[in-house]
Amino acid sequence: MPTITDMQIQKNNKQRANLYLDGQFAFALEMITVMKLGLKIGMEVTQERLEEAVFDSEKSVAFEKAMDYLGKCMRTSKQVRDYLAKKGYTPQVVAHVVQKLVGYGYVNDQTYAQMYTQQNSSTKGQRRIQMELLHKGIGKQIVDEVSISQEVSQTSAQALAQKYMRGKPTDVKTLQKLQRYLLYRGFDYDTVNSIVRRLQEEQ
Repeated sequence: MPTITDMQIQKNNKQRANLYLDGQFAFALEMITVMKLGLKIGMEVTQERLEEAVFDSEKSVAFEKAMDYLGKCMRTSKQVRDYLAKKGYTPQVVAHVVQKLVGYGYVNDQTYAQMYTQQNSSTKGQRRIQMELLHKGIGKQIVDEVSISQEVSQTSAQALAQKYMRGKPTDVKTLQKLQRYLLYRGFDYDTVNSIVRRLQEEQ
């Protein structure tokens, strides 16, 4: 049977310890779990039994930490998974907690995508928002459903253009920079080109 050869308290979190089996890092544990299970260096224990005991002990602690994390702002399921994994929880514990959070409705990627779109539609186009949602771990199927009306997109792009052009000359070079800026913000070519053409005509 594997033997616990070392337990080291983490430098950045004194409430957690890294556990080593036969000289190899196995996983991190809450100190309360270490005490609850009576773990100590030199103890022999099957890794399967240990993982089962750790899962039973740590899932509630991990759930509380995830709830604290969600208390600051809305998160995607990927963000919660990454947060718990970074804290050192095992994949089994992380999967259990995320599944529980989704079941309770505390984590909902569809709702997150809708709210994120609404909050950012005044400063970003649909393409940029979709790219950011993918980066945050939202599934492509949900991201493809994100939609900003043409009217909202046109109004937002126009407002950003006016702000960008304030105090600047309406010459070719500046308009080219404006075009690149709006495209970078994720607005579609038709919207951007219509704004640039209007400024050219006004000039």
